[in-house]
Amino acid sequence: MLYRDFDDFDAWGEAVQTAALRLACDSVERRSWRLAACGIGDLFLQLGDEGGGNLCHGANTHGGIQLFVPLTHVSGYICNCEPLDTGSLLAIPPGADFSIQVRRRAHSWLAVALPARLNEAWPAQVSGSRVLRPGAAAVGELVGLASRIFAGVAPELPPGPARAAAVSDLVAAARVCLAEPQATPPAPGRPRIDRGEIIRRTMAALEADAVDRPTVEQLAVAAGVTGRTLARAFRDTFGTSPLQYVLLRQLHAVRRGLRSAPGGTTVSEILVRHGIWDQGRFAARYRRQFGQTPSATLTPRS
Repeated sequence: MLYRDFDDFDAWGEAVQTAALRLACDSVERRSWRLAACGIGDLFLQLGDEGGGNLCHGANTHGGIQLFVPLTHVSGYICNCEPLDTGSLLAIPPGADFSIQVRRRAHSWLAVALPARLNEAWPAQVSGSRVLRPGAAAVGELVGLASRIFAGVAPELPPGPARAAAVSDLVAAARVCLAEPQATPPAPGRPRIDRGEIIRRTMAALEADAVDRPTVEQLAVAAGVTGRTLARAFRDTFGTSPLQYVLLRQLHAVRRGLRSAPGGTTVSEILVRHGIWDQGRFAARYRRQFGQTPSATLTPRS
Protein backbone atom coordinates (compact mmCIF):
# COMPACT_ATOMS: atom_id res chain seq x y z
CA MET A 1 0.00 0.00 0.00
CA LEU A 2 1.39 3.39 -0.99
CA TYR A 3 0.84 5.99 1.71
CA ARG A 4 1.66 9.66 1.40
CA ASP A 5 3.31 10.84 4.61
CA PHE A 6 2.85 14.29 6.15
CA ASP A 7 4.35 15.95 9.21
CA ASP A 8 1.74 18.72 9.11
CA PHE A 9 -1.96 18.31 9.79
CA ASP A 10 -3.08 21.12 7.48
CA ALA A 11 -1.07 19.80 4.53
CA TRP A 12 -2.55 16.36 5.13
CA GLY A 13 -6.08 17.80 5.23
CA GLU A 14 -5.56 19.54 1.89
CA ALA A 15 -4.67 16.18 0.33
CA VAL A 16 -7.95 14.47 1.31
CA GLN A 17 -10.19 14.17 -1.74
CA THR A 18 -13.92 14.00 -2.59
CA ALA A 19 -14.98 16.33 0.23
CA ALA A 20 -14.74 20.01 1.16
CA LEU A 21 -13.41 19.97 4.71
CA ARG A 22 -13.01 22.37 7.62
CA LEU A 23 -10.60 20.68 9.99
CA ALA A 24 -9.13 21.47 13.39
CA CYS A 25 -6.66 19.23 15.22
CA ASP A 26 -7.35 19.58 18.93
CA SER A 27 -4.36 17.61 20.24
CA VAL A 28 -1.42 15.68 18.77
CA GLU A 29 -0.47 12.20 19.96
CA ARG A 30 2.20 11.65 17.29
CA ARG A 31 3.29 14.14 14.65
CA SER A 32 2.55 11.97 11.66
CA TRP A 33 -0.38 11.90 9.24
CA ARG A 34 -0.75 9.48 6.34
CA LEU A 35 -3.13 9.13 3.42
CA ALA A 36 -3.56 6.44 0.77
CA ALA A 37 -5.94 6.71 -2.19
CA CYS A 38 -6.99 4.15 -4.76
CA GLY A 39 -9.33 4.31 -7.74
CA ILE A 40 -10.68 1.07 -9.17
CA GLY A 41 -13.39 1.06 -11.79
CA ASP A 42 -15.89 3.73 -10.75
CA LEU A 43 -15.00 3.46 -7.05
CA PHE A 44 -12.60 5.71 -5.15
CA LEU A 45 -11.18 4.66 -1.78
CA GLN A 46 -9.12 6.53 0.81
CA LEU A 47 -7.36 5.38 3.96
CA GLY A 48 -6.51 8.06 6.49
CA ASP A 49 -4.17 7.68 9.45
CA GLU A 50 -4.15 10.69 11.76
CA GLY A 51 -1.66 11.46 14.49
CA GLY A 52 -4.10 13.33 16.70
CA GLY A 53 -7.67 14.40 17.28
CA ASN A 54 -9.77 16.02 14.57
CA LEU A 55 -12.88 18.17 14.71
CA CYS A 56 -14.24 17.99 11.17
CA HIS A 57 -17.14 19.62 9.38
CA GLY A 58 -17.41 18.87 5.68
CA ALA A 59 -19.54 18.26 2.63
CA ASN A 60 -19.49 15.48 0.05
CA THR A 61 -18.22 16.84 -3.29
CA HIS A 62 -18.30 13.44 -5.00
CA GLY A 63 -21.09 12.53 -7.40
CA GLY A 64 -22.04 9.43 -5.43
CA ILE A 65 -22.71 8.40 -1.84
CA GLN A 66 -19.68 8.14 0.43
CA LEU A 67 -19.27 5.70 3.28
CA PHE A 68 -17.01 6.66 6.19
CA VAL A 69 -15.85 3.83 8.47
CA PRO A 70 -13.61 4.13 11.56
CA LEU A 71 -10.85 1.52 11.70
CA THR A 72 -9.20 2.21 15.07
CA HIS A 73 -10.36 3.82 18.33
CA VAL A 74 -13.90 3.18 17.02
CA SER A 75 -15.71 4.12 20.22
CA GLY A 76 -14.07 7.56 20.11
CA TYR A 77 -15.86 8.63 16.92
CA ILE A 78 -18.87 10.94 17.13
CA CYS A 79 -20.46 11.44 13.70
CA ASN A 80 -23.38 13.85 13.34
CA CYS A 81 -23.56 13.86 17.16
CA GLU A 82 -23.95 10.06 17.32
CA PRO A 83 -21.31 7.66 18.71
CA LEU A 84 -20.14 4.89 16.37
CA ASP A 85 -19.32 1.29 17.13
CA THR A 86 -17.94 -1.66 15.16
CA GLY A 87 -21.29 -2.19 13.42
CA SER A 88 -21.86 1.39 12.27
CA LEU A 89 -20.68 3.86 9.65
CA LEU A 90 -21.50 7.31 8.30
CA ALA A 91 -23.27 7.49 4.91
CA ILE A 92 -23.04 10.83 3.08
CA PRO A 93 -25.11 11.41 -0.08
CA PRO A 94 -23.85 13.84 -2.75
CA GLY A 95 -23.79 17.45 -1.57
CA ALA A 96 -24.70 16.58 2.04
CA ASP A 97 -22.70 17.94 4.94
CA PHE A 98 -21.50 16.02 7.97
CA SER A 99 -19.52 16.33 11.19
CA ILE A 100 -16.93 13.96 12.62
CA GLN A 101 -15.39 14.31 16.07
CA VAL A 102 -12.43 12.34 17.40
CA ARG A 103 -10.92 13.98 20.47
CA ARG A 104 -7.21 13.93 21.28
CA ARG A 105 -6.42 10.48 19.83
CA ALA A 106 -4.49 9.11 16.89
CA HIS A 107 -6.90 7.16 14.70
CA SER A 108 -7.46 5.61 11.27
CA TRP A 109 -10.44 5.48 8.92
CA LEU A 110 -11.68 4.25 5.55
CA ALA A 111 -13.74 6.31 3.09
CA VAL A 112 -15.43 4.68 0.08
CA ALA A 113 -16.78 6.99 -2.63
CA LEU A 114 -19.41 5.00 -4.50
CA PRO A 115 -20.44 5.44 -8.14
CA ALA A 116 -23.42 7.69 -8.90
CA ARG A 117 -25.35 4.64 -10.13
CA LEU A 118 -25.79 3.65 -6.48
CA ASN A 119 -27.55 6.88 -5.56
CA GLU A 120 -30.85 5.14 -6.13
CA ALA A 121 -30.08 3.03 -3.05
CA TRP A 122 -30.61 6.14 -0.89
CA PRO A 123 -34.33 6.72 -0.14
CA ALA A 124 -35.58 10.03 -1.53
CA GLN A 125 -37.37 10.86 1.74
CA VAL A 126 -34.11 10.64 3.72
CA SER A 127 -32.26 13.95 3.60
CA GLY A 128 -28.70 14.61 4.67
CA SER A 129 -25.98 12.32 5.92
CA ARG A 130 -26.81 9.54 8.36
CA VAL A 131 -25.17 7.19 10.81
CA LEU A 132 -26.20 3.70 9.71
CA ARG A 133 -25.93 0.58 11.82
CA PRO A 134 -25.92 -2.42 9.46
CA GLY A 135 -24.02 -4.56 11.97
CA ALA A 136 -20.45 -5.71 12.53
CA ALA A 137 -20.60 -8.44 9.89
CA ALA A 138 -21.72 -6.09 7.08
CA VAL A 139 -19.22 -3.38 8.04
CA GLY A 140 -16.47 -5.98 8.41
CA GLU A 141 -17.17 -7.32 4.92
CA LEU A 142 -16.91 -3.82 3.44
CA VAL A 143 -13.65 -3.10 5.26
CA GLY A 144 -12.20 -6.49 4.35
CA LEU A 145 -12.87 -6.03 0.63
CA ALA A 146 -11.44 -2.51 0.70
CA SER A 147 -8.36 -3.77 2.54
CA ARG A 148 -7.74 -6.37 -0.17
CA ILE A 149 -7.93 -3.65 -2.81
CA PHE A 150 -5.46 -1.48 -0.92
CA ALA A 151 -3.19 -4.48 -0.38
CA GLY A 152 -2.63 -4.48 -4.13
CA VAL A 153 -4.81 -7.35 -5.26
CA ALA A 154 -7.41 -5.50 -7.32
CA PRO A 155 -5.53 -2.43 -8.67
CA GLU A 156 -2.93 -4.67 -10.26
CA LEU A 157 -5.56 -6.67 -12.10
CA PRO A 158 -5.85 -5.77 -15.77
CA PRO A 159 -9.23 -4.50 -16.99
CA GLY A 160 -11.45 -7.50 -17.39
CA PRO A 161 -13.64 -9.95 -15.45
CA ALA A 162 -11.39 -10.21 -12.37
CA ARG A 163 -11.15 -6.45 -11.87
CA ALA A 164 -14.88 -6.06 -12.54
CA ALA A 165 -15.57 -8.76 -9.95
CA ALA A 166 -13.58 -6.86 -7.31
CA VAL A 167 -15.65 -3.73 -7.98
CA SER A 168 -18.87 -5.73 -8.03
CA ASP A 169 -18.10 -7.37 -4.66
CA LEU A 170 -17.39 -4.03 -3.00
CA VAL A 171 -20.53 -2.46 -4.49
CA ALA A 172 -22.59 -5.41 -3.23
CA ALA A 173 -21.13 -4.97 0.28
CA ALA A 174 -21.93 -1.25 0.13
CA ARG A 175 -25.54 -1.99 -0.88
CA VAL A 176 -25.94 -4.16 2.21
CA CYS A 177 -24.66 -1.32 4.39
CA LEU A 178 -27.02 1.17 2.71
CA ALA A 179 -30.14 -0.94 3.17
CA GLU A 180 -31.04 0.51 6.57
CA PRO A 181 -31.71 4.30 6.36
CA GLN A 182 -35.16 5.46 7.40
CA ALA A 183 -36.69 8.92 7.36
CA THR A 184 -36.75 10.61 10.76
CA PRO A 185 -40.31 11.44 11.85
CA PRO A 186 -40.90 15.11 12.69
CA ALA A 187 -40.58 15.93 16.37
CA PRO A 188 -43.82 16.93 18.11
CA GLY A 189 -44.34 20.47 19.28
CA ARG A 190 -42.83 23.71 18.08
CA PRO A 191 -40.22 23.26 15.30
CA ARG A 192 -36.66 23.93 16.44
CA ILE A 193 -33.47 24.63 14.54
CA ASP A 194 -31.59 21.33 14.53
CA ARG A 195 -27.93 21.06 15.49
CA GLY A 196 -26.83 20.50 11.91
CA GLU A 197 -28.41 23.76 10.77
CA ILE A 198 -26.91 25.63 13.74
CA ILE A 199 -23.45 24.36 12.81
CA ARG A 200 -23.99 25.17 9.11
CA ARG A 201 -24.98 28.75 9.92
CA THR A 202 -22.06 29.15 12.30
CA MET A 203 -19.58 27.80 9.75
CA ALA A 204 -20.93 30.20 7.13
CA ALA A 205 -20.40 33.08 9.56
CA LEU A 206 -16.86 31.94 10.30
CA GLU A 207 -16.03 31.61 6.60
CA ALA A 208 -17.43 35.07 5.90
CA ASP A 209 -15.12 36.54 8.57
CA ALA A 210 -12.05 34.42 8.02
CA VAL A 211 -9.44 36.76 9.55
CA ASP A 212 -10.92 38.55 12.56
CA ARG A 213 -12.17 36.29 15.34
CA PRO A 214 -15.92 36.75 15.94
CA THR A 215 -17.27 36.54 19.44
CA VAL A 216 -19.52 33.75 20.64
CA GLU A 217 -22.34 36.27 20.90
CA GLN A 218 -21.88 37.25 17.25
CA LEU A 219 -21.90 33.61 16.20
CA ALA A 220 -25.09 32.96 18.18
CA VAL A 221 -26.78 35.87 16.41
CA ALA A 222 -25.60 34.55 13.03
CA ALA A 223 -27.00 31.11 13.87
CA GLY A 224 -30.29 32.57 15.11
CA VAL A 225 -30.07 30.92 18.54
CA THR A 226 -29.14 31.78 22.09
CA GLY A 227 -25.58 31.44 23.34
CA ARG A 228 -26.62 28.46 25.45
CA THR A 229 -28.14 26.66 22.46
CA LEU A 230 -25.03 27.38 20.38
CA ALA A 231 -22.82 26.00 23.14
CA ARG A 232 -24.92 22.83 23.35
CA ALA A 233 -24.74 22.32 19.56
CA PHE A 234 -20.95 22.66 19.59
CA ARG A 235 -20.55 20.38 22.57
CA ASP A 236 -22.66 17.68 20.91
CA THR A 237 -21.00 18.09 17.50
CA PHE A 238 -17.36 18.76 18.35
CA GLY A 239 -17.05 18.00 22.04
CA THR A 240 -15.87 21.52 22.81
CA SER A 241 -17.19 25.04 23.26
CA PRO A 242 -17.67 27.54 20.41
CA LEU A 243 -14.84 29.66 21.85
CA GLN A 244 -12.37 26.77 21.96
CA TYR A 245 -13.34 25.73 18.44
CA VAL A 246 -12.76 29.28 17.15
CA LEU A 247 -9.38 29.39 18.88
CA LEU A 248 -8.39 26.09 17.24
CA ARG A 249 -9.41 27.41 13.83
CA GLN A 250 -7.38 30.54 14.46
CA LEU A 251 -4.30 28.50 15.38
CA HIS A 252 -4.51 26.59 12.11
CA ALA A 253 -5.19 29.74 10.09
CA VAL A 254 -2.10 31.41 11.56
CA ARG A 255 0.00 28.32 10.85
CA ARG A 256 -1.11 28.31 7.21
CA GLY A 257 -0.33 32.03 7.02
CA LEU A 258 3.15 31.53 8.46
CA ARG A 259 3.96 28.64 6.13
CA SER A 260 2.86 30.54 3.01
CA ALA A 261 4.18 34.01 3.91
CA PRO A 262 6.51 35.67 1.39
CA GLY A 263 10.09 36.49 2.33
CA GLY A 264 10.52 39.44 4.65
CA THR A 265 7.21 38.89 6.46
CA THR A 266 7.44 38.97 10.25
CA VAL A 267 5.55 36.89 12.78
CA SER A 268 4.03 40.06 14.22
CA GLU A 269 2.61 41.03 10.83
CA ILE A 270 0.93 37.64 10.47
CA LEU A 271 -0.51 37.73 13.99
CA VAL A 272 -1.84 41.27 13.64
CA ARG A 273 -3.41 40.28 10.32
CA HIS A 274 -5.36 37.65 12.26
CA GLY A 275 -6.45 40.07 14.96
CA ILE A 276 -4.01 38.76 17.59
CA TRP A 277 -2.62 41.43 19.92
CA ASP A 278 -1.47 39.41 22.95
CA GLN A 279 1.31 37.76 20.98
CA GLY A 280 3.17 36.26 23.94
CA ARG A 281 0.15 34.31 25.17
CA PHE A 282 -0.71 33.25 21.62
CA ALA A 283 2.86 32.04 21.01
CA ALA A 284 2.65 29.82 24.12
CA ARG A 285 -0.65 28.33 22.97
CA TYR A 286 0.78 27.86 19.45
CA ARG A 287 3.78 25.99 20.82
CA ARG A 288 1.59 23.68 22.90
CA GLN A 289 -0.49 22.89 19.81
CA PHE A 290 2.23 22.45 17.19
CA GLY A 291 5.40 21.73 19.15
CA GLN A 292 7.25 24.78 17.82
CA THR A 293 7.16 28.56 18.04
CA PRO A 294 5.52 30.71 15.35
CA SER A 295 8.95 32.01 14.34
CA ALA A 296 10.14 28.43 13.73
CA THR A 297 7.19 27.85 11.40
CA LEU A 298 7.96 31.02 9.45
CA THR A 299 10.59 29.51 7.15
CA PRO A 300 13.08 32.12 5.88
CA ARG A 301 12.91 32.66 2.14
CA SER A 302 15.57 34.11 -0.11
